[in-house]
Amino acid sequence: MKRLSHGQRWVIGLGAFALVCLVVGIIAIAVGVGWGILLVVVGLLHLGLTGVAGALVWTSTPTIAPRPVKRPTPRPGETHRVFSYGTLRQPLVQESLFGDHVPTTPDTLPGWRLDWVAITDPEVVRTSGSDLHPILRRGSADDVVEGSTLTLGYEWQLRAVDDYEVADYQRIRVELASGLSAWVYVAADEV
Repeated sequence: MKRLSHGQRWVIGLGAFALVCLVVGIIAIAVGVGWGILLVVVGLLHLGLTGVAGALVWTSTPTIAPRPVKRPTPRPGETHRVFSYGTLRQPLVQESLFGDHVPTTPDTLPGWRLDWVAITDPEVVRTSGSDLHPILRRGSADDVVEGSTLTLGYEWQLRAVDDYEVADYQRIRVELASGLSAWVYVAADEV
């Protein structure tokens, strides 16, 4: 999903304002209100300004927007698996942490159960959209947590997840129901 720059959003806002002025002005003229013609003129002038600004912003955006980072192809054996049962599966969280979506595979984790933790870090709350996150606690042999395995091709991605998870979580290695070994973030007081 391509995101718009601030300048591009500003131009879209200018264009929307100009169109609102034009539509309201035309309606005012149709019902016989005297200031309708003034609003139409303002809308047309504003639309012209939007066209000029749009041409400048859209043509210069590639030079002022951050260039996409070209990452090397991951080498075999250097991938990291992270089992996610919560916010790491959200597309916007992945885009925020990794710049794009990462490969995910449904899986389960036996012997653990879900609990909830209140998040106070404003950056994590902004990224996930919630101040209440799931957290893993040891359970019985019958307990199973459903989730997904994220395949991370770079060490920096694993560090990004470490930075995203607050102090309530601790990363440990587990074996999933599929037989794969993966990292998972559990309640720090469970380790």
